[in-house]
Amino acid sequence: MSVYKGRAVVEGAIVEGEALVSSMPFGFFGGVNPGTGVVIDRWHDLFEQNMKGKILVYPEGRGSTVGAAIILELARTGCAPKAIMFNASEIITVTGGVLAKKFYDLDLPMLDRFECDITRVIKTGDVVRVDPAEGTVEILSSK
Repeated sequence: MSVYKGRAVVEGAIVEGEALVSSMPFGFFGGVNPGTGVVIDRWHDLFEQNMKGKILVYPEGRGSTVGAAIILELARTGCAPKAIMFNASEIITVTGGVLAKKFYDLDLPMLDRFECDITRVIKTGDVVRVDPAEGTVEILSSK
């Protein structure tokens, strides 16, 4: 089993789930349908993939101040990912995770600043465990 150390930018409970990994920056506004969790940005490598209940992994955020509201709507509709991990966080995405807890009591842990490029070591379909208190992600099984 491989364990990678990062930094928790949004706390939450330990979660396990299937990873959904992108090599591209991601923006929630215009990037995902908040009522389904399906990626709708047709130029993104996750196009038509569903993030609902997955561990979403991507390198960094890509714009729009509305992104936090989209994350909040994903939380309200039950279509949010279980956790988000990136190499570099940005304030809008982090704000969405904080608001999901405040408004809907949904833990949406977010980790960044890993000791390696997390998008290269975790693959879509891997089962991972995210421990925000320890700032770690562990690959439980590889696809």
